[in-house]
Amino acid sequence: MLTTNRLSTQLYQLILKSTTRNVCKIAVTVDPDLNEKLDKEELKHRHHPGIIKKGNVNIPKHISKAIERAIGDFPIKTLVKDGKVLNQYICSRHPPPETKDIQKKIQAISQELDEKYPMPNDPEFPEEELERKNQARQQKLKKTLKERIIAWKPITYGAYEGLVYAIGRSAQEYAVISSIFKEIKHRNPDFKPRSFIDFGSGVGSAMWAASDLWKESIFEYLNVDSSREMNDLSDLIIRDGNENQKPTLKNVYYRQFLPGSETKYDLVVSAFSLFEMPSAKDRKEIIMNLWKKCDGYMIIIEEGSRKGSEIINEVRSTVLSSKDHELAGHVFAPCPHDLPCPRLAAEGDNTPCNFNVAHEPLGLGEKISGNITKRFSYVVLKKGPRKDASDSWPRLVRPTLIRSKHSVCRMCTSKGTLLEIVFTKSKHGRNALRCARASDWGDRLPIEIGEEWENVKRPKRKPKDESVEMEDEAKIKTEQQN
Repeated sequence: MLTTNRLSTQLYQLILKSTTRNVCKIAVTVDPDLNEKLDKEELKHRHHPGIIKKGNVNIPKHISKAIERAIGDFPIKTLVKDGKVLNQYICSRHPPPETKDIQKKIQAISQELDEKYPMPNDPEFPEEELERKNQARQQKLKKTLKERIIAWKPITYGAYEGLVYAIGRSAQEYAVISSIFKEIKHRNPDFKPRSFIDFGSGVGSAMWAASDLWKESIFEYLNVDSSREMNDLSDLIIRDGNENQKPTLKNVYYRQFLPGSETKYDLVVSAFSLFEMPSAKDRKEIIMNLWKKCDGYMIIIEEGSRKGSEIINEVRSTVLSSKDHELAGHVFAPCPHDLPCPRLAAEGDNTPCNFNVAHEPLGLGEKISGNITKRFSYVVLKKGPRKDASDSWPRLVRPTLIRSKHSVCRMCTSKGTLLEIVFTKSKHGRNALRCARASDWGDRLPIEIGEEWENVKRPKRKPKDESVEMEDEAKIKTEQQN
């Protein structure tokens, strides 16, 4: 009988070993004040303060009607078609290549040509033939370099191009900017900006979004765009498409260049504009100029592509590396830290840090059902040090995976690392699990991340009859020992 029990135990252990997996657990603690409110049911999990209910962010109807009036006699179908082409071009755009990058390309191509078409070393080789080979090699190098280097050039906006931009881009840009402004207002309801400046203002999307939230407090809107036609179109839109009508916003000003004065602005914006700068040096100069003019929040937005994410990371590094104490600040969003971006780090996952927002299309000239999702990269920088403990809450950087008894959240943490946590009720508690299930890409989780627990082994799934059999074996063993 003892032999049979021993064999049964060994057999179960063998089965257990073959059906287990290593599980890495991470301890988390829900914010104490929030945890108490959740326990008392004073607050629902789907309304925890880390969630920003963006929903579908649609451009105001009076703006879309003003754009329609501003079109005038231009052919609407042609404008819509050109707007799609322009939008696709901007979304896939690269910044201009730097001199050092071009030199590296030339060196790499030269090495390839040396291997494929080596130049003769014979001193008796005809000089004319050697010169001919050298010229052919230079032509091959120029042709290959042209194929491998991005042919960048700035986009020039005239009256027609301005309308194309308004139709192809205004709805999505408004949705992106408005969603970021809403997070600022949600996290800092006491913020009442008095002044606003937008570098690369285009048709005025950022101004519309700011006026929707803070129209009562903003007394000055300054729009800066190098295109005079763009500025004229923006002014026409806030006049509801009628140049003889009074503007719907007061104290709106337009300039083609940044003002040289030391005037400070509470809200500084630059959206989808840095790709127009001819070099990284020019981008950094513009960013530091805008940061010096900032007296509250500075919002920089670019496309959610790999290159757009790199530009945003460049902005973070430029501002945070400043040694001037008067220019000290921190990242308000999306990062819960001021460290290098873990996605673009050497050990990162090498994917863009981006987010998305849903919106309705402008709907001029064609009927489109459903919403469109816009992906973007951004950073919100705030003057001064971090003061709120909630600033360190981790940010969800990908959609939450909801399963039957657990949820998987991929987050950027206050330690500047990417972390994936599998939330369960048994290990993290009811409140942590339900907050995780209610949160989605772009939200923050109101938790403090602890240390990793030791790897443990547990059965993936244990059939009911095996469990009963084990209990019976344990009872028999106990009786025999007694």
